[in-house]
Amino acid sequence: MVLEPEKYATVADSFKKLVSLTRVGPRVERVATPESYGRVLAENIVPRVDLPSRPVSHMDGYAVNAVSLSEASEEKPVRLRLRGEVRLGEIQKRRLGRGEAIRVPTGGYLPRGADAVVPVERATAKGNSVFVAKYHSAGSFVYPKGADVARGVRVLDRGRQLRPQDVGLLLSLGIDEVAVYKRPRVAIIATGNELTDSLTGIHHGRVRNSHGFVFSRLVEEMGGVAVDLGVVKDDMRKIARKVKQALGKAEMVVTIGGTSLGGLDLVGDTLRKFVKPSQIVHGIRMDRGRVAGVTAIQGKPVVMLPGPIQGAMSAFVLFVAPMIGAIGGHDATMNRPVKAKLTEAWEARKRFPNFTKVVYVRLSQAETGLEATPMVGETESMTILTSANGYVIVPEERTEIPRGGTVEVHLLPGFSYLADRLFD
Repeated sequence: MVLEPEKYATVADSFKKLVSLTRVGPRVERVATPESYGRVLAENIVPRVDLPSRPVSHMDGYAVNAVSLSEASEEKPVRLRLRGEVRLGEIQKRRLGRGEAIRVPTGGYLPRGADAVVPVERATAKGNSVFVAKYHSAGSFVYPKGADVARGVRVLDRGRQLRPQDVGLLLSLGIDEVAVYKRPRVAIIATGNELTDSLTGIHHGRVRNSHGFVFSRLVEEMGGVAVDLGVVKDDMRKIARKVKQALGKAEMVVTIGGTSLGGLDLVGDTLRKFVKPSQIVHGIRMDRGRVAGVTAIQGKPVVMLPGPIQGAMSAFVLFVAPMIGAIGGHDATMNRPVKAKLTEAWEARKRFPNFTKVVYVRLSQAETGLEATPMVGETESMTILTSANGYVIVPEERTEIPRGGTVEVHLLPGFSYLADRLFD
C-alpha cells in the first residue's frame, strides 16, 4: 500500500513553518581568546597590527644591506664587519650600516638598515669579519613586515567555527578576547514507560535511554549545549511539566518518542495544549520518520522525534541540526556534502516512493574516488547507524539510484568520521 502523500506535510513546508514560528535567534557574548576554541565567531576579525610586525629572517645567517654585496664574487668575496648578533624577540636599536653584517637566527628581527639575509652556509666568518662570495638581492631570505597578516585586512569571517590554528592566529595578533555566538541550549526529553536512565542494570522489560545520550552528544558536537532532562513517563501531565521545565532552561526543545498518527499520541496531544493546532505540523513526508512533528512554544522551536532510532535520526538531521545552526549563528553541518559513487543500486520503499528519503551510507575510498554503500535495515536498528558515517537526502521525486550513480553525502559532526582507510 502506498500512503497518500497529501496527508503529510513536505519536509520543505514543515521546516518553513518551524522557522516562521521561531522567535529565538543568535545571541552574542565575548570570551577570552584561549577559551574560544570550537566557538563560532560573531564578528569579522580585522587586525590592527601587521604580522610579522617587522621583517624577520627566514634562515640562520647574517643580516646585511644588499647594496654591500653588489660586487661580491667567487674570485673576490666581499668583506663585511660583524657587528654582533640579534637574539630571538630582540629589536636592535642600532642601525646597520653599509659594509656591515649582524648575526640573526631564523625568526629573528632584522635591524634597521638591513634588507637581506645571507645564510650561514653561504658565508665565512673569521674573527670580526664575514666574507660573502655571492650577491644577494634585497628581500633574500626575508619575511617582510605584514607578509602573513596585513593590518586592516580581514583575516577571519563572522560565522567561522574557530579551530586551534585560528585561535593561535588571534593570540599572535594580540587579540585577548573575541565576540562569539552563545551556544544554543537544547533540552532533550525522552518519553516512555519502558525507558530508564539507570546505567547500573536493566530490569526485565526496561530499556536504557540510549537515544537521549545519542542526541545529547550530537547537539554538543554541533556547537550546542545539551540539557538532558532524562526520561518522563507516558503521562500527559508529567510530559507537560517536563516541557515547561525545558522551556525555562533552553532555547530549543527536542522530544523523543510518544508520537503517533493513529495510536497513542501523548507528545502531540500535550503540545496541542500549549499552542493552536494550526501551529503544529505533525506527519511529515519523510522516510523514515513520517510521524515526526514540529512547532514552536513561546517562540522556541520544538521538534518531536519518533521513537525508532532511524526515524529519530532522520528528523534530527533535517530539522534539529539546521535549527541549531540558525540559533547558533552558523551552518550546523559545518561541512559541504562530498560526492561519491553508489556501490549498490538503491530503491525507495514501496510504501513511501514520494517522500523525502534519508539514506544512511558508509563512505570508503576507492582508486577512482569516494564510494558510498547504502545501509538498509529496520527503522529500530541502531547498527545501521553505527555502520554508517554519512547520509544522503533523496528528494521526493526520485525513487531509485543506480549502482555507480553519483550522490551527495552529508557529513554531520559527531555522526560522521573518516576512517584511516578513507584517506591513506
